[in-house]
Amino acid sequence: MPKKILFISYDGLTDPLGQSQILPYLIGLANKGYEIQIISAEKEERFQAHEIEIREKIKNVNIHWAYTHYTNRPPLLSTFLLINRIKMLAHNFYSINHFDIVHSRSLIPAMIGLSLKRKYKSKLIFDIRGFWVDERVEGGLWNLRNPIFRLLYNFFKKKEKQLFLSADGIVSLTNNAKNFIQNHYKTEAQFAVIPCSVDVNHFDFSSISIDSKKQLRASLGIEESDFVLIYIGSLGTRYLLNEMIRFFKVLKNQRENAKMLFVSNSPKELILKEAEIEKVDIEDVIITSSNYQEIPKFINIADAGIFFIYTGFTGKAVSPTKQSELLAMGVPIVANKGVGDIETILQDQGLGVVLADFEDNSMAAAAKQLLQTDYNRENIRTKAKELFALDKAVETYSQLYAKL
Repeated sequence: MPKKILFISYDGLTDPLGQSQILPYLIGLANKGYEIQIISAEKEERFQAHEIEIREKIKNVNIHWAYTHYTNRPPLLSTFLLINRIKMLAHNFYSINHFDIVHSRSLIPAMIGLSLKRKYKSKLIFDIRGFWVDERVEGGLWNLRNPIFRLLYNFFKKKEKQLFLSADGIVSLTNNAKNFIQNHYKTEAQFAVIPCSVDVNHFDFSSISIDSKKQLRASLGIEESDFVLIYIGSLGTRYLLNEMIRFFKVLKNQRENAKMLFVSNSPKELILKEAEIEKVDIEDVIITSSNYQEIPKFINIADAGIFFIYTGFTGKAVSPTKQSELLAMGVPIVANKGVGDIETILQDQGLGVVLADFEDNSMAAAAKQLLQTDYNRENIRTKAKELFALDKAVETYSQLYAKL
């Protein structure tokens, strides 16, 4: 008899991440015969805009969705109230349809999952997504000199350790994080490494016509001969905008017709300010935005992609969604050392260039390597499918469910 899964997420299904990452996995697992019950925390504005779309996607698969509305006001109290609402929904699910496994996405949902494991004797999967507690510190959200944040840090680090030791299954995004967890915590849980995956049918350059590509480049003021370096996604606290602009400036010195394209919902002023600081001609910096459906078209006009990410302790657990999307489109990547398994993926597989540091000579050498390497889009896509295909991720999750 197929197992019944309760999936708990602090991210909403109506969030961009929910639509591109969470929902495709769960639909794939439902199609394998699992009965999926979802509890998610939805942002009001996105929920109003996308609820019907999400319900349409799940109406013909064995998925039951319950939600509560997310808010972070007032701080701390709102989190504990949200946890209680999710717990109530979980208890309601269990009273109607007993679940066998609680699959918790990130630390706070896993804390809820552990309480359900103890109450109902269900199995628990801690799908870590990253080292959430330390991310708060490295991102500047929790200053440990503040006694309240120090208290919160110690509390959640204790909970994190408890989860690593109590979970029946653990999922990490990278082998780097897996090795740390297994060596540091000596956990006996079943382990799976599942990087942020990609729908290779949606991100497929062969499905976009040459005329469509030419029209989009022309609409953005990009000449056919221009070399386009693309950044896709938001620019949060972890992404190093200044260093990316600096790299483009170095690239521009070696390739006069280079352009940098930002496809991002982040404020244009933020990007243009950094360009002005680095004395980059703003005519060479193109800024636009896109919904998830149109992103492949923008990636398709690029010659290379870029992301530079802050890499403290938490860097070992990072698997950027943009990495799999760019590679699935056959686009090589420039990235910095210390981001998840990036060296193994880009350097060893020949899918791009990895910077050891952000010194000018390192950037110049990386730009030269990027421009002089003859990358084959079909080969990059083939390797991306081997590493990041959604079907592979779904199968790995299914195998983990079967072991518990």
